[in-house]
Amino acid sequence: MKKYTAWLLAPLAWFSLALQAAPVTPEAVMAFQTLKQPVIADNGEVVAYTAMPDRGDPVGHVRRPDGQLFRLRGAEKPQLSADGLHALFERPASLLERENAGAKERKALKSGRVLIHTRTGKRTEFERVKQAEFGQAGRYLYLWLEPEEEQEGNIGSTLVRRELRSGAELRIEHVDQLVLAEQGDAVALATRTPSGENGVFLLQRSGELLPVHQEANWRAATLSLSRDGKQLAFSWGLAEQPARQREHKVGHWQDDKLRWQELNHADFMVSAFSTLQFSRDGQRLFIGRQARQPEIKAPEDYTQDSLTNRAQLEAHADLVLWHGDDAHIKPQEQKRYDDEFKRVYQGVWHLDGERFIQLADPVVPDLELADNARYLLASSDVLYRKMITWAGFYRDWYLVDLRNGQRRRLVVQTLSEDKPTLSPHDDAVVWHVRGELFWHDVRANSTRSIANGFANEDHDYPSPAPGYGFGPWLDAGEGVLLYDKYDIWRAKAGKIEALTLGRRDRIIHRVVETDPDALWAPMGQDLLVHTIDERQRNEGLHRMQVITATLVPWRQSDARLRFVAKASNSEAALFTQERYDLYPDLQLSQGWRGEWQQASDLGKQLDNLDWGQSRMVNWRSQTGQNLQGVVITPPGWDGRTPLPTIVYFYRFMSDRLHQFPQMALNHRPNFPWFASEGYAIFLPDIRFEIGHPGRSTGQAILPGVERLVELGITDPNAVGLQGHSWAGYQSAHLVTQSNAFKAVVTGAPVSNMTSAYTGIRLGSGLARQFQYEAGQSRIGQSLYRAPELYIENSPIFHADKVQTPMVIMFGDEDDAVPYEQGIELYLAMRRLGKPVVMLQYQGEPHHLKRYPNKVDYSLKMMDFFNHTLKGEAAPEWWLHGQPYKQPDPESE
Repeated sequence: MKKYTAWLLAPLAWFSLALQAAPVTPEAVMAFQTLKQPVIADNGEVVAYTAMPDRGDPVGHVRRPDGQLFRLRGAEKPQLSADGLHALFERPASLLERENAGAKERKALKSGRVLIHTRTGKRTEFERVKQAEFGQAGRYLYLWLEPEEEQEGNIGSTLVRRELRSGAELRIEHVDQLVLAEQGDAVALATRTPSGENGVFLLQRSGELLPVHQEANWRAATLSLSRDGKQLAFSWGLAEQPARQREHKVGHWQDDKLRWQELNHADFMVSAFSTLQFSRDGQRLFIGRQARQPEIKAPEDYTQDSLTNRAQLEAHADLVLWHGDDAHIKPQEQKRYDDEFKRVYQGVWHLDGERFIQLADPVVPDLELADNARYLLASSDVLYRKMITWAGFYRDWYLVDLRNGQRRRLVVQTLSEDKPTLSPHDDAVVWHVRGELFWHDVRANSTRSIANGFANEDHDYPSPAPGYGFGPWLDAGEGVLLYDKYDIWRAKAGKIEALTLGRRDRIIHRVVETDPDALWAPMGQDLLVHTIDERQRNEGLHRMQVITATLVPWRQSDARLRFVAKASNSEAALFTQERYDLYPDLQLSQGWRGEWQQASDLGKQLDNLDWGQSRMVNWRSQTGQNLQGVVITPPGWDGRTPLPTIVYFYRFMSDRLHQFPQMALNHRPNFPWFASEGYAIFLPDIRFEIGHPGRSTGQAILPGVERLVELGITDPNAVGLQGHSWAGYQSAHLVTQSNAFKAVVTGAPVSNMTSAYTGIRLGSGLARQFQYEAGQSRIGQSLYRAPELYIENSPIFHADKVQTPMVIMFGDEDDAVPYEQGIELYLAMRRLGKPVVMLQYQGEPHHLKRYPNKVDYSLKMMDFFNHTLKGEAAPEWWLHGQPYKQPDPESE
């Protein structure tokens, strides 16, 4: 296998300037650690995270208040106790164990846990743990163990409660369900024993089990505790019945009293799949019931007399019948079957009495659970399911009265993504329709339009433009915050006002919602506001007072700034700051003032690597539009020698100016590796004209490349294209329109829109027609109304013009783009005698999953570009191909 040490081979004068650092190689990419899963203790004193290499085992990190770091090899997914004194990590089987195990052995591998005391560093290991949580009060750790390998039958497994201070452990056998309260130490569990004497219990601090209900041969399917842990709800059904048929009753326990609701009726039943959820105030219990399913009987066995019976033979037919009026086409119905079977329809039990109100049903199936006292929002896509095939996703929205289940339809046939927002005070609902803002007064039952101009200004799809969404509601009935492209607005009592003035300078303002559990934002407290300068991509963080609509700058940076998390019982919060050449290490702040303290140390990985740098480039498209893009240049480049350049794109890319690159080998070029090999990487923005997406790509990219040539960055005789999926299509089409590119690598491209139009997305079962008529492919009309547009935008109809050597990549189980699209492009190029290789990765979906395939594709991509753009020797696979080989069945 070729080793990529191109710095030693590249005839570039500026190479010697960067010799003191090591080049980025595939091995360096594999070993590079990315910070993931950051958490902060409730008191804000301890931070934990995982350092995850692209290829290798994770390393858990814990940062103490004094800055000391503990590292735990092979550990991931950290949790912290409320007081920050203990950190818990999951310890999965090692990469080596997983890779060397067969398919069956791999499924049998179980994870453990490792507990670390954050002051002393003492570590305790636990084996075969399937679930682990700290109690909210920070006193206990609960470890629910995997069943013993020799355990027979459907019985529960062992629960261990570990007292964190002393290390004392309490073991409870045969636990089948477990739930912890959000506040305090309340724990509920259900048992399933070999004798069938099952029960539901509350675990006391003393270690005793307080029986809530016990009954032989029954079992609990769902447990739920109220937020404060003072109420318990559970569903209870006969254990001997199959899960898909089992009916349950619902128990409610409070103040040592148990009462029941029998909610199994002709239309609905409480099933094994039903859900139970208390409202925040504990006054209501939401119960999701399953619609009763018609019984499906297996066909009877043949008898001698029925071997030729028509009805019997029909009953045994392996038939899937597609009807023109089906709500969903059969592949989508098949994909949705299990979810639809398990679908539940929410109702509410008002716990001050026995009233149960059904709120959702098959006509209006989707209820948005919230903590409102009087109303909730619900929606239905039932009327629009058939048109999903060609028009995309729409739904109606309703206001539902919790007291009686009555519905008030508010919005008709709006985009599914344009979700209304309901005031937590139950007094107003606000929504967008095609940029128009509507205010509904709940008490007056009146709706009026209050503003226009809130549609997405960059929407270039053949469908209605959605809005920019909503921020938090304000307390004391002071309205709701919402956004246009640049500014924050407040809507109150049917009136609207701007709180920021970003449009003049093209500065985007957004509220950072730091508390995911907050019902509203307090008017008297500062809000955190994030800003982005759209022209230079500089970012800032500010404090904003809603009452005075004033912004006070806190941090400004030529970098990307991101909020990560806030401690629930402290002003401490985590942020990151990143650029292409600045690692996004965690930064700890105390509130929205003062300096940051670095809370992770993974950025030191860049110290000894040739990395390169990024800059913004501006140009005009062939249609006169102002466009931006990012160009990444190699480390030590002298600014005078034109570079071989890879153009990588999708739609808008200029917002990646300050993005730290993803350090992975996958379906795209790894930017630092390519830069280290002496390439420039160009990331251009593209704006599309509906009906002509292929032409739009060239109109944007070609003058962008010309601009790089003018700046002395790009060698015009050494420009390559790489794109995947939508950009795979664009790259394949672009080389039918221009000979400016010396090489193209196109991943999972649509090559023939006339056949892809009626293809199926195997991952979802959706037909692809909506993508062309209303979505990403941007044709805007059906194949039957505008066949000429489908031909114009299909690479295979123009393949005779291609002069660019091409590599096509496809997984032959692609779940988004039909794999046959790759074959069509390959066969067109082959028939026309064009230079082409298709890389078929067996058993792979739209994005490669198996790591050897990712590496193979990445290496072949580099080999191909080194040959076509830098004149290196052609790889053997490009010259002569390779014979078919049978895949290893154990590799999956």
